[in-house]
Parts: sequence; structure tokens; C-alpha cells
Amino acid sequence: MKQKNRSGLCAAALVGLLLVCAAAAPVGAEETLQLLGGTLLIDETKGTDCCSATGAHSKCLMYTPGTTYRVVVLCEYKDGNDAIGQTAQFRLEGPDGTVDTKSIWDIPIFNNDWKGRLTVDFTPDGPGTYYWELTCSEGAHSASARGSIELR
Repeated sequence: MKQKNRSGLCAAALVGLLLVCAAAAPVGAEETLQLLGGTLLIDETKGTDCCSATGAHSKCLMYTPGTTYRVVVLCEYKDGNDAIGQTAQFRLEGPDGTVDTKSIWDIPIFNNDWKGRLTVDFTPDGPGTYYWELTCSEGAHSASARGSIELR
């Protein structure tokens, strides 16, 4: 199994992340704010690679009691039949320990490409800095990142 450096893909994912969401955006209910929490990519098309990215800096918002935040992580799995029979794992853990995961078993011959998202909601108890962890892995390859929001 070959592994190639995909820092360009990670950089592109980070630039896309920063362009898509520079600030929190309201979702449905008045008291829920959506945060783009990062990206995860597992790419088998030229050897297996995992990469993850969050914003280059912490987001800073005013604390409002009762507000719920939804952390959204964009995920992509590019199947290249390089890791046949393995399981690709995507994971997001929110500030309060809530976890969302997606597992993809790489079925031989079939194209298992997938794009989707992981989400977790949390309602902070007060001002402070809150962190979330995102990881992806397949076989011996893995990547992780940590995102945050500061509430004042």
C-alpha cells in the first residue's frame, strides 16, 4: 500500500472551510447556531491518505444563556480500491462528550465513495472556551484536528 503526501488536499480543504463559513450561521430555531467545525478526508485514489482541518483560529462569540451550538464537520471518502476490506472511520466528539461517527467498510470491486457530515449539538453552561475533536482513519492511516469556540 502506497502513501503519498496530501498536504495540498488538506490545504485546499482548509481554504474551502474558511471560505464557506467565517462566522456562525443560524439554523431553524432562534436559539441554535451552526458552526462549521472542520473537514475530514480519506483519499484512496493515489494511495491511502487521511487529512483533517479546522479553522486556523478559534471563533469568538458572545455567550447567550440557553443557546445551543451545532458543530458540523464535512466528510469525504474517495474509494480507490487501495485498502480493500478495511473500514474507514470518521468521528466527531463535541465539547460535552457527545459523539457522532460514520464507518464505511471498503467492499471489494464496488465504488464506496461517500460525502456527508457529522454533527453534534451542545449547550454551554457559561462563558469559556469549548473544544471539539475530529478524527478519521483507515488501516494504519489517521488524522485528527481540534476546533474551538470562545464564548465571552
